[in-house]
Amino acid sequence: MNALPRVLFLASESPHTGAAGAIVFHRLFQEYPPDRLLVVTSNLPPANARRLDCRYIHLPLKVDRLNRTRFWPWRTALRVLGGPAFLSLNRIDAALGDFQPDVVVTLMQDSWYYDYAAHYARQRKLPLVLFVHDLPDGFEPVPPILRHSQQQRDAAVYRQAARRVCISQPMLEHFSSTFGAKGEVLLPPRADEIPSQTPEKCRQLKQPGQLTLGYAGGLHYGYGEQIIRLLPVLRATGTKLELFSPAPGGKLSELNQATDVLHFHGYAPTPEEAWRSLLARCDVVLQPYLNPSGEYARQYRTHFPSKLGDALSLGLPLVITGPADASGVTWSLTHPGSAVVVTNPAPEEMAATLQLLRGDAEWRVSLATAAQHAAASFDPAPLRSHLAHLLTDAAAAH
Repeated sequence: MNALPRVLFLASESPHTGAAGAIVFHRLFQEYPPDRLLVVTSNLPPANARRLDCRYIHLPLKVDRLNRTRFWPWRTALRVLGGPAFLSLNRIDAALGDFQPDVVVTLMQDSWYYDYAAHYARQRKLPLVLFVHDLPDGFEPVPPILRHSQQQRDAAVYRQAARRVCISQPMLEHFSSTFGAKGEVLLPPRADEIPSQTPEKCRQLKQPGQLTLGYAGGLHYGYGEQIIRLLPVLRATGTKLELFSPAPGGKLSELNQATDVLHFHGYAPTPEEAWRSLLARCDVVLQPYLNPSGEYARQYRTHFPSKLGDALSLGLPLVITGPADASGVTWSLTHPGSAVVVTNPAPEEMAATLQLLRGDAEWRVSLATAAQHAAASFDPAPLRSHLAHLLTDAAAAH
């Protein structure tokens, strides 16, 4: 093909700058010709989030109304029982207008919608490119009697895809083993213009004699719980933690009371703004996987922290807590020096690490330097090139 293929991005998560998975797509497709890309989604971007320059069309499903009722568990059960087969493909045709796609791209998130995309691609004889960021059955539980059928339906979509794009090597290995089909890995790109400093600036602590950690992101998936576990360590070592996160609630409400060691800045409109504020206030970046991981073990093994490339780019040391098989921990362990990895959950292990970071300026500079070198693995240009090639190959082969 002489030009990039025309892409119908048909997924429940659209490319924008307001959520982690959406940011991955926003960065990957940022330089894709807008006249050759059309986004059709059940969830338009938030009003304060940036979009791509292409058209976005809102195409919600009637079954989505169940999400706002006590009958929400029935939504996934109805999908497993074959509900998406009754969705009208003409609605997608009408949304396209005169746009004639060469390939359909979808995300394995919201089973009704990726079934819808797969069915459309199959009926219109278009190749399907499937992205996988998380294990779908982990977010859409069904009664035990339906689990086998759920896996069969997911396997059908996965095997139908002309290209299967997983966010991590463990994710790829999981699906290759479970569904018996090959795929490929495409890491989440870092920002094109990420705030950064020269590692030499790490010689001086932001507050003399005090180590300041920084965390940017949500408190879900066990991250907030791990921060609760770290509170005694922070107090014992005189360490402060600056959080660029939404205000916690529910089982994380305890964090609101820990004002002696925590300071919440709220949720920044873009990752770049959060990193800029963090860089100005903090000496070290923290990635707090819950350890032991408990209910998150399966997710930790297969997902990938989409902000890792950004965090490595700042010119600050990175500290990661978590089990050794968590994908972000595994990646860091296979790139020695890129981060300080604390896999031992004993409080004294983390306390010793924080004390060393506070007292050893040379180590902080060395870690920050190695982190910036490792961040090259997340450069957006080669990842976008990989995306363009796989889309072109899928369309040409079909």
